[in-house]
Amino acid sequence: MSIIKDLTKYIKAWDEGSTGYFKVAPVTLSVTTNATDLEQRARDTARDIEAEVSYAWDLGEKESESWWLEWGGYDLEEEIPFLAAISLPEAQERLKEFDPEDNEFECDTEDEYKLMLFNAFDEDLKAKDLERGFKLWLESLDKSALQILKKDLESWTSRAK
Repeated sequence: MSIIKDLTKYIKAWDEGSTGYFKVAPVTLSVTTNATDLEQRARDTARDIEAEVSYAWDLGEKESESWWLEWGGYDLEEEIPFLAAISLPEAQERLKEFDPEDNEFECDTEDEYKLMLFNAFDEDLKAKDLERGFKLWLESLDKSALQILKKDLESWTSRAK
């Protein structure tokens, strides 16, 4: 699906030391005077977004940045790392072997086991894993949600300029 490929450009992922970090829809804002002005500028940038969104911002000396934390009821700070962790090859192998009747962690369901795997692997995630998690999240959305997301991302990034 080409819309997913188009949307993957809206994640910024990087490694610092042995840890991967990410931001969804990061934009640079010219406001550097104070936090109140920056928050207002970020709010203005989000004005035409159709789905519910929450965002963070970082006041800088030369430029500031804002990025999404949540969109359309999805907690991006949770969803993306979760999908990244459970899609690691080691996690996938363990999921294939999962037996709710007989497992060392006494997990009753696959969802419970996935959460345990996430907790086991989340600190090992690298930038490439987080990018994969973002792509998997995009793939989990239906076509209409993807269209709204695309429109919202385009609005957010164009209004930031």
